[in-house]
Amino acid sequence: MTSMALNDRIALSEKIDGLKPQVAAVVTEEFFVRHPDWLARYGERGRTHGIEDAIFHQSYLASAIESGSVAPFEAYARWTVGMLGSRNIAPHFVAENLQQVGEALQSSLNTAEAEFVKTFIDAAVSACENPQTAPAQPTSVLGETQALYLQAAIKGDRRAAVSLALEAMKRASDIVDVYVDVFQTSQYEVGRLWETNQITVAEEHMATAITQYAMAQLYQHIEPAKTQAGRMVITGIEGELHQVGPNMVADVLEARGWDVRFLGTNMPHSGILQAIEDQGAQTVGISATILFSLPKVVRLVKAIQEKFVTACPRIIFGGRAFASTPLLCRELGGSEAALDLRAALAIV
Repeated sequence: MTSMALNDRIALSEKIDGLKPQVAAVVTEEFFVRHPDWLARYGERGRTHGIEDAIFHQSYLASAIESGSVAPFEAYARWTVGMLGSRNIAPHFVAENLQQVGEALQSSLNTAEAEFVKTFIDAAVSACENPQTAPAQPTSVLGETQALYLQAAIKGDRRAAVSLALEAMKRASDIVDVYVDVFQTSQYEVGRLWETNQITVAEEHMATAITQYAMAQLYQHIEPAKTQAGRMVITGIEGELHQVGPNMVADVLEARGWDVRFLGTNMPHSGILQAIEDQGAQTVGISATILFSLPKVVRLVKAIQEKFVTACPRIIFGGRAFASTPLLCRELGGSEAALDLRAALAIV
């Protein structure tokens, strides 16, 4: 793939972001001209969803470009195929829509930019045509408890969910086992069930809220370490709403002796910088689950580096947004990325 420096990728990403509304309108109108039966089937609601989808495609494209890797955009294409497939929309429609987005952008880009974008579009279209199923989650001694916990969470049974979590804590050798093999595995499955249209968005939100509640009940039973390991700030990036993952990391690191300030998610950069200074943090954990959070991660890291210069804390990334972005991690100063709780603990 043709390479491009980080600053050039940032500029291209911002250009695509600025073109989103007009490109989405053009792409959607053209799609309905090609497929008039869609307009008859879905009406104006379908047009609205078409524009929203085209904007999402461009948001993920811009973020993948900033990361410097086609892999996140391929993963997004496969996810979109799976999610829409469960709603009876064939993969070739997704591939066609992505191709349209790429073509609509070409006239607004210079030759190098157009070539770079085409590489990402071609990779995503190929991913639509060759979707891969997600690997099965590994089993554990808490597998049966996890299955029961998942059902309780989806049904909204808080009492049962908390009872199962407390029982798992008694059986597990470490709190990490409960957080990973019960909570984390269940959250992944909740996401998969929603993506494949097997549960509603209300059930997905309810299950996540119950997991946060269960974690709060277990937190009071966690014995803190007797010696301090260091000072740390953990935060979700501005615009990021997924809180369970970084919350797990904060809880377990406290049990390992870290003085942790967990800021939650959707934090403005100014608040994060102030918290780092107030805490005297030696380490900062930045969480991002969604690919289009990456541009804000880049800007936050640059802001941290500019503010603290020679006393810059170690920065660790966490979350699925970093699954395929090793180049970006290196470009941001060799920072490391953890995709789950156990990986985060190993790095810290």
